Amino acid sequence: MNVQRFVRFVVVSGCLLFLPAGAWAQAETGTIAGVVRDSSGALIPGVTVEATSPALIEKVRSATTDSQGLYRIVDLRPGTYTVVFTLTGFSTLRRNGIELTTGFTATVNADLRVGTIEETVTVTGASPVVDVQNVQQQITLSRAMLDALPTSRRPAQLVTLIVGANAGGTNFHDVGGVGSDRGFFGVHGQRPDDMTYNVAGMDSRVFSGGGFQYNAHTFQEVVVETAAGSAEATTGGVQINIVPKDGGNRFSGSLSAEFTGPGLTSDNLTDDLRARGLTAAPSVRRYYDVGGGLGGPIKRDTLWFFVASRREDRSLYQVGNYYNKRQGTLFYEPDLSRPAYNRDYSSDYSLRLTWQAAAKHKIVFSHTQHPACQCTFAILEQVSPLFAPEAVAEHHYDPQFLSTAIYTYPVTDRLLVEASAAMNSYHRNQKRMPGVGNDDIAINDVGLNLRYGSRSVTGPGYQVLTDERFHERLSLAYITGTHSLKIGVDLNHFSVGRQSYGDANMVNQARSYTFRNQVPTQVSIYATPLGPYNTAIENGIYAQDQLTIRRLTLNLGLRYAVYDAFIPAQQLPAGPWVPARDFPAVEHSPRWQNLSPRVGAAYDLFGSGKTALKVSLGRYAARNTGIGVDIPVQNQAVSTTRPWNDTTYPVGDPRRGNYVPDCDLLNPSPNGECGQWSDLSFGQVSGGNTRRAADALSGFNRQNYNWQGSVSVQHQLRRNIGLTAAYFRTWYGGFLAVDNQSVTPADYDPFCITAPVDPRLPTNVSGQQFCGLYDVKPQKFGQIDNLVTQASHYGGQSEVFNGIDVLIDARFGHGAQIQGGLGTGRTVLDNCFSVDSPSTLVAGQPVAVAGVLVIPTQDPRPGFCRISQPWGAATQVKFSAVYPLPWETQISATYQNAPGFPIAASYVASNEEIRRSLGRNLAACPSQTVATCNQTVTIDLIPPNTLFDDRIQQLDLRFSRTFSMGRAKVRGNFDMYNVFNASTILNEQTRYSTQNNQWLNAIQIMGARLLKFSAQLTF
Repeated sequence: MNVQRFVRFVVVSGCLLFLPAGAWAQAETGTIAGVVRDSSGALIPGVTVEATSPALIEKVRSATTDSQGLYRIVDLRPGTYTVVFTLTGFSTLRRNGIELTTGFTATVNADLRVGTIEETVTVTGASPVVDVQNVQQQITLSRAMLDALPTSRRPAQLVTLIVGANAGGTNFHDVGGVGSDRGFFGVHGQRPDDMTYNVAGMDSRVFSGGGFQYNAHTFQEVVVETAAGSAEATTGGVQINIVPKDGGNRFSGSLSAEFTGPGLTSDNLTDDLRARGLTAAPSVRRYYDVGGGLGGPIKRDTLWFFVASRREDRSLYQVGNYYNKRQGTLFYEPDLSRPAYNRDYSSDYSLRLTWQAAAKHKIVFSHTQHPACQCTFAILEQVSPLFAPEAVAEHHYDPQFLSTAIYTYPVTDRLLVEASAAMNSYHRNQKRMPGVGNDDIAINDVGLNLRYGSRSVTGPGYQVLTDERFHERLSLAYITGTHSLKIGVDLNHFSVGRQSYGDANMVNQARSYTFRNQVPTQVSIYATPLGPYNTAIENGIYAQDQLTIRRLTLNLGLRYAVYDAFIPAQQLPAGPWVPARDFPAVEHSPRWQNLSPRVGAAYDLFGSGKTALKVSLGRYAARNTGIGVDIPVQNQAVSTTRPWNDTTYPVGDPRRGNYVPDCDLLNPSPNGECGQWSDLSFGQVSGGNTRRAADALSGFNRQNYNWQGSVSVQHQLRRNIGLTAAYFRTWYGGFLAVDNQSVTPADYDPFCITAPVDPRLPTNVSGQQFCGLYDVKPQKFGQIDNLVTQASHYGGQSEVFNGIDVLIDARFGHGAQIQGGLGTGRTVLDNCFSVDSPSTLVAGQPVAVAGVLVIPTQDPRPGFCRISQPWGAATQVKFSAVYPLPWETQISATYQNAPGFPIAASYVASNEEIRRSLGRNLAACPSQTVATCNQTVTIDLIPPNTLFDDRIQQLDLRFSRTFSMGRAKVRGNFDMYNVFNASTILNEQTRYSTQNNQWLNAIQIMGARLLKFSAQLTF
């Protein structure tokens, strides 16, 4: 870590402790509010209201009712509270047992009767179920609930509990928490990449991936906010608010261990799956998770501590994917004795100190050190093409840590200040897999739909990258019974990548090959060494006002933020195919200004606090993680590809069929076995082959964004049982498009192909002719001069989600609880316009891929450009339940019913097929006079996300028994995941080939029935 940056963190943290600014941390605390009347119903001003709880190191927080009898107490840690109302001339009223959760406003009203203060009336009642003031949609998972359910308790596994949660594909589905953890999911049409973890009130955007597994032993509770985010939120994605434990005035702690293994996995392989290429059922390769935490007082009521540690290691076989028996050659043969597997492991060391420095001054410091490895990175996530294990990398994260410091100062019962600082460090070393040497060339076989050999630049090769972020928040809150105004400043500084790169072998030999069924068709060369480096700031100010007018509460928010990236000058040494390069510094690349209103209203329909009507509407800019655009080194042609025909030379010539591209690879013109470069700008140190128009680089509200609206009704059916019905709408804007200025639509020639006849294909596909396909004219091939600009210049691009949720949250009996419901919806996408090629469109909202913002490729063909996904594509049913049984036993369960794998068919059409319609060879062919050409075009035959495989249905059970030993309790758990041993396909081959056709072959299925044992000691 850079010493100067660390010094900055220490200095800023120290300064913040004395700055007169702040407010309660984002989504780390709750509120108690209500109205006080006398026995006649008249409002009473001047009543002192005190909230006490063991969760507060300062013991008590207080407020006074205003002229309308209203009060509000904010910045309350989650826990059990007692609320006391006192006023001279009236009896004291005490309300016991108020359960408060994060982000919730508990309505606690009081009716005082005439008497003396010494007379105390104590009331114990149910905690409120409906929040009649806040509009956020959220699900609260207490520590007890997380401990009780059959889950791994890792935050990424919350996707199994949240109705509507979508991790981006069925290949992320996990049985028993033993597989991959990427950590992202969205709901209601949100982007998974917009999700943010908020830890101790500070968002940790750098750590939203699976490389950082937050330690459940540090959790007090977890609140998942899914809609109607306030002006404090930086993005409109899911907000996972992790509230850490504080310690306390007595020592307490926990220890836990859980394990499973291959011998505890059933077999769910069926004849149908054997017919689709599987030879074995998936099983756990390795799994254990051990950890513990301890907290207590260093000095009672003054200084608390909490420490925790954890070690987890998990690995799962991917039985439709195998190591290469012929690794070290240019050929692939699956080693059926060595199925691919993922392996993720991490260690966690956490410390939190809470110091009540004075009666009104509280300081909290926390630090988490988290070395980790995703040692077959993302192998379970690949859909098309599939990656053999040798084609991925080991991602080692070390150093990787998160530090925070928070200062809170309640000046009066109406004025609250807070200052916070955080530092994230995220270093990753991307290493070759065992058995992969520096000379093993990366190969993409389009016939097999498989990458093998080694990792290519799409990985992005092998390199060391560093990301660091400094985050400061300053805010001030003014609170009365009817009014809660909060204003704040949110400051972020990012550093992404390294300034110098010297490894030309970040892609082995700086080249890769493309084969079709083990026959060479193309060779690519790369401009290595290269890599990203830039700094960025995202600074914002926000105001959030909550105004109560009788039964109506208005939530009014406004956020203004500036995201500004700076690219320092960079010098890169020469590589095998490019000279040494010097690139100038670039400022404001990009510089976005976003003004985002977020408004809502909550109305207590009957004045009983049991039914609330809520509406919300908000604008949210895309999630920024410090990435710049138009980085000069990346604006150059990173690679160029050329046709390669290994049978060019006559029979008997040693160069024929030798699997070596016998040509001058640095000569861009056709020569030897090779055709022309696909990008003639490769190797030229210039302004680059891609540039941005002003409207794609800076401006007011021009960054890609989305609007989210919701209407919901929350109702308390009976004591401790709440029902929510809600409608959601999400729509996107700010789409970008790439326009190759060297060509126009007139520079493309049309052609048709005929789909194969296959009863497995839909009837409107099998044997049908597909037209509307285009190939660039040969004289324009390789000419690239890309302009990135707003897509609205060319046509109307849209993406709209409409959906409905019906949710229930019930607590009954002695600890029984059920949560869950139904979510359904539909996304409609419209990309029906063209820029250059009428059959290929590069337009949409940029997506971060290997540290670069990439604009996705769309299909503008009729029938493919407007996709109205079926309602079933977003319909989910999820429930979780806990039920106590006699003799300190307990049963709990989770159930999921979610959409299946989207069926696709990408057909590899040969030049021979295309030439019959096109009237010439493909432009990528070495020449138009050559008799044979091995170039191909891959064409989708089925519109995306319109056909789906069988739905995922999974039931998990946990049986627990608790043994009490004084203050300590030991609980043993026996888990059974995938009780009915379902074997739904999660990933399958999408490539349709006329030779060696593996279309619809299964690659990954649901893990078989899995048994897991765990134990937990609490004291």
